[in-house]
Amino acid sequence: MFYANSASDASDYVTNLAKDRGVKSVVKSKSMISEEMSLNHHLEIQGIESVETDLGEFIIQLDHDAPSHIVQPMIHKDRRAVGRAFERELGTEYCEDATSLARVARKHLREKFRQADLGISGGNFLIAESGSVVICTNEGNGRLCTSAPRVHAVSYTHLTLPTSDLV
Repeated sequence: MFYANSASDASDYVTNLAKDRGVKSVVKSKSMISEEMSLNHHLEIQGIESVETDLGEFIIQLDHDAPSHIVQPMIHKDRRAVGRAFERELGTEYCEDATSLARVARKHLREKFRQADLGISGGNFLIAESGSVVICTNEGNGRLCTSAPRVHAVSYTHLTLPTSDLV
């Protein structure tokens, strides 16, 4: 367990962990804390590929864009924008059909899961004493990020408020 005092410390820790373990590629489940600490950028500077696997986050990453909403990160994009991104970045034929676009993403991401050395996810509950992590998700990408790669890292933030601020 590592406790970081800053986003920079946390990014440095994960980047060094990846380098020490010989990680070449990372798959990430949706984690707002890793977005806020610019983890992808820190990994990419070290030559480590980092791929968002939440469908919305993946599309945002392809467009070199930022999430527009915590729950719906690509609410500002439509099927045409996704089709253009997949054509440009994945080399697929332009398409606007949502089912076909989802199949393209699934095929691409499945290969990323197979190649990944490190999976990064958030955690809902952590037990420092045992290293246990509970992740509540209904998405397959979260389960694949935690089980397919040989190394798993969990990002978690804890906010402590003075008791006078509690209601």
